[in-house]
Amino acid sequence: MAAKRKKLIVIGIDGGNFEVINSLISKGLMPNLTKLKFSGVLSSTIPPGTAVAWASFSTGNYPGKTGIYDFTLVNEDSWKINFINRKKLKGKTLWEMLSENKIKSCFINIPLTYPPDKINGVIISGIDTPSTLNNYTYPPELKEKLKEFDYEIEVGGLKEKSDMVKKCVELVDKRTKVANYLLEKDFDFFAILFRESDVAQHFAWGGEEVEEIYKKIDQFIGKVIEEEKNSDVIIISDHGEEEVKKAFNINSWLEKEGYLKTTLKKKSLFSIFGINRERIYRILNYLNLDFLVKMVPRSFAKKIPTKDIDFEEAILTKIVDLEKTRAIGKRAVKTAQIFLNTEERGGMVKKEEKDSLKKEIKEKLENFFAKNKIKALVQTKEELYGGAINAPDITLYLEERGYDILTYFTGRDIWGIPREEATHDTEGIIFSNLSLQLKSARIVDLAPTILRYFGIKEKNFDGKSLL
Repeated sequence: MAAKRKKLIVIGIDGGNFEVINSLISKGLMPNLTKLKFSGVLSSTIPPGTAVAWASFSTGNYPGKTGIYDFTLVNEDSWKINFINRKKLKGKTLWEMLSENKIKSCFINIPLTYPPDKINGVIISGIDTPSTLNNYTYPPELKEKLKEFDYEIEVGGLKEKSDMVKKCVELVDKRTKVANYLLEKDFDFFAILFRESDVAQHFAWGGEEVEEIYKKIDQFIGKVIEEEKNSDVIIISDHGEEEVKKAFNINSWLEKEGYLKTTLKKKSLFSIFGINRERIYRILNYLNLDFLVKMVPRSFAKKIPTKDIDFEEAILTKIVDLEKTRAIGKRAVKTAQIFLNTEERGGMVKKEEKDSLKKEIKEKLENFFAKNKIKALVQTKEELYGGAINAPDITLYLEERGYDILTYFTGRDIWGIPREEATHDTEGIIFSNLSLQLKSARIVDLAPTILRYFGIKEKNFDGKSLL
């Protein structure tokens, strides 16, 4: 009788980082992770965003090929802003390739899986799912079963930070129960992402809830190691995380340098009657109706006043004077994405001026950060993404630890206080019981590694197998 093929289980700790993990290991609070013999740094994408990095995990390619640069995309030929999902992800996915090769797989909570594809196995879509009211599972009937677990995808609505973090702890338990239920089924490959570690770190860096979430994930890892003895295990994070104390406001800098102009906006009816986004969210939360937030079209929600105007608000409410503006900054984690106001977008930057303007802004930014003795990487779309469509014209990534990006408008200082307590960095983590080549390991290497594990011929990926 032939030996049963081993399973491969991948567990994602969103924002997992050695600063937190090593501290918990030293306290004896993550004993199961230490049972995995091999570990190392897993390099993320630029920007090191959740959606961007998981797109690279799922395809083995960097953003220039996946077409994913943030949670929202700016059209190349207009200022239209689109929210990403599976339909925006370019290239063949890991779940498709496994399914084509008769590998039965299960994907839980992986970003860019909504709407779910029909595969040989199971998909429970991730953060790009509008709500659990949508058909977010394959097979579709699994959705009814998940109701028994009171399954949730993300922390809904805008709650107090402390409430959000407490909710994250609850969501780990719900996700774990679903994972345990599905692990009893017959699968060759199993992948689950715990997003809660990332959300909690953003709002409660170093807090007790962050510690609790890591401990619960470690307990799940221990259960997998103990009960799935005929399995190999890989633990990864899509990116790292670091505490931040200071932030650079790219739009204030662009305005100061003369690349961006804003207009004084007349008061809307919302403002006249004292309506703002924060007030609406507080009321919905009080009434336990915060699930309605995701049902409101983004284009409408962004027109409701908020305390801090950023990129999307500025475009939708016409705070940016597009007749006098040459460049605008959009925030991605620890990254500023700069878009030129080109003729294709109805703007003032002519086609023949684009390259020289990109070079000019890039050199000015490099000089600015060099003068301030802050490590920063500034690259054009050609340098970083091979000139891919819809990619930012210029990307600024702050390599210096402790710094984040702001994109507020309306007369803000160039330097400010970060929106959150922590943000992402490019140094993630990888642990495994498999002997992997972990020197210079990258998030794009996971798809080729998984395919090779199952004897599937590797294709033309940006990544390479770690086996």
